Amino acid sequence: MLVDLHTHSYYSDGTMSPREIIEEAKRKNIEVIAITDHDEIGSYKEAKEAADELGVTLIRGVELDCKFEDIVVHVTCYKFDNNDEMIRLVDKAQNALLETSFELIRRMEKDYEDISYDEFTRYKHDKRKGGWDGIHYLYDKKITEGLFDGMKYYREYNCGHEQFDFPTVEEACSVVHKAGGYAVLAHPCNYYKEKSKEEIIEKLNKFKSMGIDGIESYYPANSELMTETCIEFCKDNDMIITCGSDGHGDFAAVSKGVEYYIGAMKVDSEKLLNIEKLIK
Repeated sequence: MLVDLHTHSYYSDGTMSPREIIEEAKRKNIEVIAITDHDEIGSYKEAKEAADELGVTLIRGVELDCKFEDIVVHVTCYKFDNNDEMIRLVDKAQNALLETSFELIRRMEKDYEDISYDEFTRYKHDKRKGGWDGIHYLYDKKITEGLFDGMKYYREYNCGHEQFDFPTVEEACSVVHKAGGYAVLAHPCNYYKEKSKEEIIEKLNKFKSMGIDGIESYYPANSELMTETCIEFCKDNDMIITCGSDGHGDFAAVSKGVEYYIGAMKVDSEKLLNIEKLIK
């Protein structure tokens, strides 16, 4: 049974509708899928209708930006109830995410006559193109030559995620657990690809102590060392092993030679420890 527990729709920064993601999963014989939009849970209803119609198992999911030490990491959350506390948690993360771009444009307005914060508050990009308003606005204003060139301005103007009021990992895990769900550390390679095995394990132990239930051990950009270390850690600690493509449709489908598309990680569920906690 093929599983993909990390995908994005146009409710966040992907290019596909929830139905299209389910249809793609069906075409690729993926039997279990989760749409984990960034700090956004609005896609579930449409996706569930399509999944029920096409016979695909859909797990409710969201990918939350969370503070950890001096960085922001991503925590994919699954199988939670939409209670009030969970909705407040997602709203907190979403508001912080939106504020990164609002603050960037506020600061850039002082240096660029073509940039207007007031205009940006009304700006909406074409969701079929993926991404988010901030980078599209800079591209449309011809500040950048390419869409991804806008990323550097978040760094230059000190508007990186770590500067904003995202929930902490502990906060997210606590709320998700109270909502009956599970919290998984997404793409550890994004934070620790230069670390040794011992250093990776040290970080994973910290995440475990904060309430993380599992690790996305199978991921397109993971090195062999990262995959093996995460699998070993999860087995030693009886944690959940997940697999995710991080597919965004046509947006960032290939990055640094790595392909991110729905079903990119063809891993059978038999390799995913404790995955039944999410499916049943």
